Amino acid sequence: MKQIFATAVSNRISRVVLTVFAVFIFLPNADAAHNWTEQIAAFKPMVVNVETSSEVVFEMEGKGTSFATGFVVDAEHGIIATNQHVTGTSPSYVKINFHDGSFTEARILYYDPTHDFGFYQIDPAEVEFELQDVELGEWDSLVLGDELLLIGNNEKEEYSIKFGTVANLNVNKGDRHSSYIHTTFDRTGGSSGSPVWNTAGEVIAIHARGTDTSSFELPVDYLVDALELIRNKISIQRGEIGVDLELISIGEAIKHFNFPAELRKEIGPSKAGTPKVIQIESIVPKTTGVPILRASDIIYRINDEPIKDDLYTFDAVLNQNVGESVSLNVYRNGENLSLDVPVEDLESKKVRRFVRFGGAIFHDITPKLRRTLFLDADGVYLPHAVAGSSFSRVGVQERNGNSKVVILDINGKQIRNLNDFVEACQSITDGQHTYVVVRDFNLFDSSPKPKSLTVNLKFGPLQQFEWNQEILDWDEIGE
Repeated sequence: MKQIFATAVSNRISRVVLTVFAVFIFLPNADAAHNWTEQIAAFKPMVVNVETSSEVVFEMEGKGTSFATGFVVDAEHGIIATNQHVTGTSPSYVKINFHDGSFTEARILYYDPTHDFGFYQIDPAEVEFELQDVELGEWDSLVLGDELLLIGNNEKEEYSIKFGTVANLNVNKGDRHSSYIHTTFDRTGGSSGSPVWNTAGEVIAIHARGTDTSSFELPVDYLVDALELIRNKISIQRGEIGVDLELISIGEAIKHFNFPAELRKEIGPSKAGTPKVIQIESIVPKTTGVPILRASDIIYRINDEPIKDDLYTFDAVLNQNVGESVSLNVYRNGENLSLDVPVEDLESKKVRRFVRFGGAIFHDITPKLRRTLFLDADGVYLPHAVAGSSFSRVGVQERNGNSKVVILDINGKQIRNLNDFVEACQSITDGQHTYVVVRDFNLFDSSPKPKSLTVNLKFGPLQQFEWNQEILDWDEIGE
């Protein structure tokens, strides 16, 4: 009996070994994968490590030093691409480190108010070797399963090499309506701004966000569109109607939102996988879409063209119609509506001026703040106050010193914008007891509340700063 059992076990093991061997033979192996060796050596000089330090911060950005990645997109003009969450919107000192150990300083050339990319500019004459720029490809050239390469500053380890594949070609991971590529890279901090190459040696995306097991890359097409305008000295416009969008499956749209089932065939299959449609998730306060659009509306056509799940084209059409209106064909609980929505320009609402007063920073309310805080009031935003300064007591501060305070009133004067704020501050004398009305979004109850303070002008005088696009730096007004 023991011998029979031993023989059966031996035969079973043999079958398993043969099966595993057969599977191993027919599955793709390392020899079948793309050989990146020569390309990695060629690509490294095009990648840079970015170190940023900020003392003055806007919106909800944090003070301090951070590390990320960038890559050269225009060697002649010294233009380096990275993420918008790397460039930030605030004044900062930027150090660019190269593969040979040399470094130089950079300034923010452009940051996108909607999508997660931006550009630094350096002086090529200050670089100790000849700059090379990457070859930019196209997102549409990709198919599911394509092999990809990422080179970045992963965990602050310079020039970390990561291999991955395309898992999905169109997922909505943007703050408003950005299309992203889902890949299989494993990554951690420092990879932000890393270039992503296809096997043809073209950068087809920029790494933007992810987890330890999944990664999401912004298609390079967004960067290429902006770079072309910058090179031709054409003003960039970012169309805005105030909608946060999401992608939902065609089945969910039909079953839960009364989307006409007969349109399933017209929408057809999706290159990204499951057929999906664009739905409005929410509407940003005080934007042009507020009185016209509603959450749960399914956008089927834009300017009479079917949009399906194409977030990139939706964004491009808005950009082309700034200052005009777009026609949206939407389904609202099954009812087909044709709506004209005015398009604003997000570029005109960037922080281009700020004030330092009483130990704190103040600037106008931006669309990003309206969206994040769901802020429907006018006023001036206080993002940071020095501990112990005059304005440090008007709201709850986070551990890094950041506040989420909106100033509504100073000594009985309504504050609608930064001009109102400056006018009110100019009438305050040193040591004067001052009353302000604020909304503190670090509190559960952010309703307006009065606060009193004494302003120290000796160490916190009123200073105004304005962005100078010619020198890519901030000028103090009145100096």
